[in-house]
Amino acid sequence: MTTAGVVHVYFDSIQLTNPPPQAYSFGVSATTFPGLWITKLVWQFGDGAFLDVPYCCQSRVSDVRYHAYATPGSYTVVVVAYDNVGNVGSALVTVDWITPIPEYPSYSLPLIASLVAALVAAAALRKRIGRVSLSTFSH
Repeated sequence: MTTAGVVHVYFDSIQLTNPPPQAYSFGVSATTFPGLWITKLVWQFGDGAFLDVPYCCQSRVSDVRYHAYATPGSYTVVVVAYDNVGNVGSALVTVDWITPIPEYPSYSLPLIASLVAALVAAAALRKRIGRVSLSTFSH
């Protein structure tokens, strides 16, 4: 949170929402003095993406934005708030995506072949046991 000047900005929630890609929900609040109003929030997500969100006529705003990161890394998210007389405030937070989480497990061909062979063998055994048990009870 920054408290320099009259515009105060702070993150009130940061949540991992969807791995992968690594996606976050960022909640932020910005306030200025009564009688003034927030005119815009500028989001910078640390990976080159940014968003300019206009506002009008409110001395306090809350905003939630979602952003997904394509690759692992450390990203600094900055939100800058502006009011109608030129006051500025900002807040920043760093999120770390250290280890990528695979979207789909990878299976090798030998493992798949082994699983198929085991299923075929189990089906053959079940069929054979079924015949033996039927012939045993038919006497």
